[in-house]
Amino acid sequence: MESNQNDPNILNDLIKINNDRIAGYKLAIDLANEKGEGAREAVFRQFIEQSEAFIEDLTPQVELAGQYASDRTKLSGELFRLWMVIKSKIAGGNMKVLLENCERGEEAFREVYKKALDEGDKLSIGVKNKIQIQLTQQREAHENLKILRDI
Repeated sequence: MESNQNDPNILNDLIKINNDRIAGYKLAIDLANEKGEGAREAVFRQFIEQSEAFIEDLTPQVELAGQYASDRTKLSGELFRLWMVIKSKIAGGNMKVLLENCERGEEAFREVYKKALDEGDKLSIGVKNKIQIQLTQQREAHENLKILRDI
């Protein structure tokens, strides 16, 4: 039976991982600029804008479920960003290392989205479709990141 009610906790997990993604790419911009690799900034900003659009799309669904959209990140994301800084410093600002870390972040993003889709009985068909579309767009971004890493 189709539910019109969406689980706001699932939706807020998606918002949090998008907040993590935004924070991660802002950090990546700073780390790249420290090493004179500012050319990557435009790509990282595209990913930031993509996550901002995802959040904008999910927020009304959380509010319809009677809660506020989260403005927080996940603790695991905060720890991962700390690791990004440490690893970047150890690697001497190697751009490939930074891009590999960004790729790990994209993989974590995908896992949170897959988990949300696995709990699909707690989401309406319309919301599941939005999540699937966002996941497809993120996969394209991830593929572009892999290409950038291998250049």
